[in-house]
Amino acid sequence: MKSIIPKILSTTRYLVLATTFTTASHAGLIDFETTALWASPIDNGVINISDQFMADGVSVSFGFDQDGDGILDSNAVFEQTGDLNDSNKDSGFWGPTGIDRAAQGFESQLGNFFLRQSNAYKPFGVFHILYDADNPVTSASGEIWDIDGGSRTEQFLVKAFNEDLLLESILSPLGTTSKTLDGKPWTFGFNGLSDITRIEITFTGSKTNGIGLAFNNFSPVEDITQITQVPEPSTLAILVIGVVALVSGRHKQQHHGVMTRRKFKHHNSN
Repeated sequence: MKSIIPKILSTTRYLVLATTFTTASHAGLIDFETTALWASPIDNGVINISDQFMADGVSVSFGFDQDGDGILDSNAVFEQTGDLNDSNKDSGFWGPTGIDRAAQGFESQLGNFFLRQSNAYKPFGVFHILYDADNPVTSASGEIWDIDGGSRTEQFLVKAFNEDLLLESILSPLGTTSKTLDGKPWTFGFNGLSDITRIEITFTGSKTNGIGLAFNNFSPVEDITQITQVPEPSTLAILVIGVVALVSGRHKQQHHGVMTRRKFKHHNSN
């Protein structure tokens, strides 16, 4: 009996230490190749502020605040790549090979559609990306295409918020006459933040017109860290008592059997 008790206590300690922490995440992708309702987009089709795009378990909406009052007042639109019928009035950017065309080698990354502001090449205010998720969104990435410039520059500031708390900001490269990003994507990324509930993108270059926001391939990452539950202390106590009682009962039965055999043997010898 004495040798069994340490084993029971050891098992109990194992159960107490059995709580495990599993860190995992879900990352989805919104590439604008479908609408929020999983239909095929059309060129210049409206993306309503209320449209909810799904990226795994994260619901994402897009819209513009043109007057800076914190209220979304302008929709985004789908822009089809390489449409020869597009003009300055309804396109997203001028690439090195034509309107809404990616630089060589980047065609598949741009895909067939991307997002732009509804008033092409006009100041758009603040572009908002809003989340609704069951678990914290701790990382996110996206692409802004064709950041270039001439005598006046292009540049974008990307901010990640938790409600009204600024978590982190990233400034894009400065688009100049060098045209390093002409028809190419600049990818921003936030990692390991507490909980992103909103991302804002503003234009900070020196241009006053001809400003195009070509946005694509947005990916939020949902933190699904879980704690594996173990029995509560009271449950463990009941379990230990039950095991002790079972072992004790068996020990008594074995002891009683031995004593009975001894008495029977002594009686026969007499």
